Amino acid sequence: MNLSAWLTTRYPAEERFAQLLPRLAVVLLLNVVTLIEIGFYSPPFGPGTLVFLQIMGLAVMYGTYVWAVWRARRVRPSLLLGMKAEVITLVAATIALPIHHGAGTALFGVLAVFLFTRTYVHMAQLVQRASLLLVSSFVLLILIGTVLLLLPRATPADNSIAVLDALFTATSAVCVTGLIVRDTATEFTTFGQTIILILIQLGGLGIIVFGSLFAVLLSGTLSLRHRVSISEAVQSAEGGISNVDQLVRFVVVATLAVEAVGALLLYTLLGTESGSSTAGSGRLFDSVFVSISAFCNAGFSPYTESLGAYRYASAAHLVVVPLIVIGGIGFPVLLNCWQVLIARVRVALARRRGLPRPQFDRLIRLNLHTRLVLGTTAALYVAGTLAVTVGQLTPNIHQALNLNVTANAPQVEPITPANLSGHVLDASFMCVSARTAGFNTMDMTELTPSSRFVLMILMWVGGSPGSTAGGVKTIAVAILALTIWATVTGRSATEAFRRTIPEGLVRRAGVLVMLGFVMVSLTTYCLTITESPRFADKLFESISACSTVGLSMGLTEELTSAGRIVIILAMFAGRVGPLAVFGLITFRHYESVTRYHYPSESVLIG
Repeated sequence: MNLSAWLTTRYPAEERFAQLLPRLAVVLLLNVVTLIEIGFYSPPFGPGTLVFLQIMGLAVMYGTYVWAVWRARRVRPSLLLGMKAEVITLVAATIALPIHHGAGTALFGVLAVFLFTRTYVHMAQLVQRASLLLVSSFVLLILIGTVLLLLPRATPADNSIAVLDALFTATSAVCVTGLIVRDTATEFTTFGQTIILILIQLGGLGIIVFGSLFAVLLSGTLSLRHRVSISEAVQSAEGGISNVDQLVRFVVVATLAVEAVGALLLYTLLGTESGSSTAGSGRLFDSVFVSISAFCNAGFSPYTESLGAYRYASAAHLVVVPLIVIGGIGFPVLLNCWQVLIARVRVALARRRGLPRPQFDRLIRLNLHTRLVLGTTAALYVAGTLAVTVGQLTPNIHQALNLNVTANAPQVEPITPANLSGHVLDASFMCVSARTAGFNTMDMTELTPSSRFVLMILMWVGGSPGSTAGGVKTIAVAILALTIWATVTGRSATEAFRRTIPEGLVRRAGVLVMLGFVMVSLTTYCLTITESPRFADKLFESISACSTVGLSMGLTEELTSAGRIVIILAMFAGRVGPLAVFGLITFRHYESVTRYHYPSESVLIG
């Protein structure tokens, strides 16, 4: 019997939670000592004092485990085995500290992760509303990130960061938005960029999913309530609650694998592409940074001009674009595609060997969610690329048709195969990036008004459910479009791929789209009060913040303090999801079933 099972029968959730708090507090203090050591140019304490505090912390930490055993009233091997990951890490840190100080302090961080996630699992069992846990998790991560970015070594010695700017940057990183008020490349040190990168990774996957990973690894299972919390976090559309364990494992494995492959490819290409100015360890760090930022749809870049130096380079179009797409279509889709691929391989191998076709593999197919996501994503990409390309050619079209052309109008460069292919590449990248990634390979001022309008639509739609992307989500837009089509054609139900979409999902899609519209409208209204008159740029900024995109027309760095607070709130609401925020305030955790119905009455529409 492992620790979680034994404690479940012996102690209530509140008691288990209370037992973890002392250990968590001590290990957090150990990490505070580490941050004092590496986060200051001139630490307030000498090396001897810091080492003494670490030794005392280790002694107290061992004492908390003795206390936990004593509280159990009797020593059971199962108790120690249940905490084996913590104990092994603690012993390893104790051994490594005098041998290699850096390795020992790093293990303190690993131990903090173990204890925090175990505490989080018990919190998930205590909290009634999963949306409350989701919101509070992101608030906590943002506050921790703000404190870390305020450390002196996070920024150059002669360019410290203000509290509001640190809060803005931490929120943008955790909410994987990419809007910045300070240049990531020049106004943060490598230590500060590493903090931002960690915040992006944690925020992109969601702290709930990370908590689930360690819960699965440490205890081998999840409680029912925690499964509901995770299911809401990743919005799994196939398999229900019983499939969450598999999805969580797949999320982390797929994320690390894709990001590792992306970083390897970028490291290779950044060394050969023109415009590359990094080499060695700097190039490796940049490759990892861009790979994680692209997969998490964050839009942060280690370069001042985002990816402008690689405007037509293969690193941007053959590596970054696929990373953005994979990160934006959602983990349920990736899992379903992986299952179908494995099933097809098994069937092919069985056929080649003359064996009977596996019965179970016949049932594995692309589900409705996957088909809608892939179809909508492809349609938005093709239509968006075409629309932006035409928009960028507007001056040429005007000149050809002699529209809005004056005697003093600047000469328009004629269309050639070379610049036409350049426009197509620009449009292709920007249409993918606008759906919540936030990278740009071209100067945003080069966009024509029509191209900006198309990008605003794509930003508002965003990515797919269960992904690192924001926006109102492709599924919601697809369901409403199918509902409109069903209404126009006289059908009583919303249908897609020979399947009927439940009416409840149609209502939720409508609520999600409406809330997205309200969020953008409210944010834009607030910016019109706090900022100078530039309505189009404010609308662009509002959509970018609410959809956690990160593209900007240059307004972000000019925002007043009030305007920055507005954008911080918009980014946070956009990340946790309009439906989660609205549900936290209004809806109950479970749908209430009424035992009565009022008489119906028609109203006039149109």
